[in-house]
Amino acid sequence: MKKSFLFRNAILAIFIALGFSACEKDDEVSLANLDVQLEVAESFTGLSTGEVYVYITNTIDNGVDSALTNADGLAQFMNIAPGTYNVSASMNLTEEEAGAASGYYEEMTLNAVENDVQLMGGIDSQVFITLDGEPASSLVIKEFYYNGANDPTYSIMFKDQFVEIYNNSSEVVYADGLYLASLAPSRNGNDENDVPLSLEMTEYVYASKILQVPGSGEEYPIQPGESIVVCLNAVDYTNDGANADITVDLSTADFETYAVDWLQSLGRTGSAYFDLDNVDVPNMECVYLNIENYGWFNFDISSSSIVIFRNENFEIEQVADPSKDVPDFSDYFAKINVNDVVDGIDMMYNAETSAFKRLPEKIDAGFNFIEGETYTSKSVRRKVAKEVDGRRILLDTNNSSNDFEVIDLPTPRGFGE
Repeated sequence: MKKSFLFRNAILAIFIALGFSACEKDDEVSLANLDVQLEVAESFTGLSTGEVYVYITNTIDNGVDSALTNADGLAQFMNIAPGTYNVSASMNLTEEEAGAASGYYEEMTLNAVENDVQLMGGIDSQVFITLDGEPASSLVIKEFYYNGANDPTYSIMFKDQFVEIYNNSSEVVYADGLYLASLAPSRNGNDENDVPLSLEMTEYVYASKILQVPGSGEEYPIQPGESIVVCLNAVDYTNDGANADITVDLSTADFETYAVDWLQSLGRTGSAYFDLDNVDVPNMECVYLNIENYGWFNFDISSSSIVIFRNENFEIEQVADPSKDVPDFSDYFAKINVNDVVDGIDMMYNAETSAFKRLPEKIDAGFNFIEGETYTSKSVRRKVAKEVDGRRILLDTNNSSNDFEVIDLPTPRGFGE
């Protein structure tokens, strides 16, 4: 009896061990391999793709891995977790290198991006990415505050939004005639019903709102290392400093938006509650707004993308979203040629919503986002690359993933010192 009992227990232990081993095998996740082939756009000659870092970012946890390309421009990532990744690479060119490669003797950064690369366990994948870019802009978007104030009373909401435009060059640049546009679609993946815009976004981008800096040509100079602030309402929302920990004083902004009179002149209605007029601050000129009634020039608080552009002969050419069977007023957008764009920033809802990008890679090869939903008082500000004779030169690689950082409180005309 004792031997039989011991024998049965031994057999049982073997089966339990085999069961645990089988479970462990079932729980093992097959890893993936990825080859990234780096190429250079045809407009650049004589550039080597060897010894360039390629980065892959997991869209779930934002984990980043990197690999160096070999002499043939191939970067290999072995045994990585399955999932969705954004793949990127960049190459900084000096003035001499850029001139030899493209004929443009200005410092520039070439970017290559492929978003939403799906990697399956146990499968080898390959992706091709192409380095491309343009010379750095004289005017750049320094700060973009759209997320809304962290105000428990919701009395401020998003009325304190602003865009700061900075002169990143060593020469005076005049803001007169500069356009500022908010791009479509305004909402980007924060709702399951959101869909990307069904329009090609290589030669054109599409605006739902366009404003223009007034002036006849040389009325509004921006000195090197200085900026202008364009706000929704030129109001001191800090209430003489009482709310300085959640919002900003915009009463000294350079320009504000005001659309009530303009909309009324078109037979439409504005919003006197959200759209205020400070008579001491010049108004931006209203150009385009695809909201028929009760509209104003605010930015979406969850995900907004903007551009600044110039075109002396710009005329409104509307195009409808082709996904709409019967488009209404808000489904029409104004076309902007990407060659007119001076600078732009693509802000998404989170790391997983890159399918909603509104800017082509030559303007913004990446994208950025603010964690923590909306009404956080957080802003995005361009990083400082270096200082020359006391003048800050801001980072401008045409990739907002690299160029911008999320800050806890907006800092118009500031750098966070």
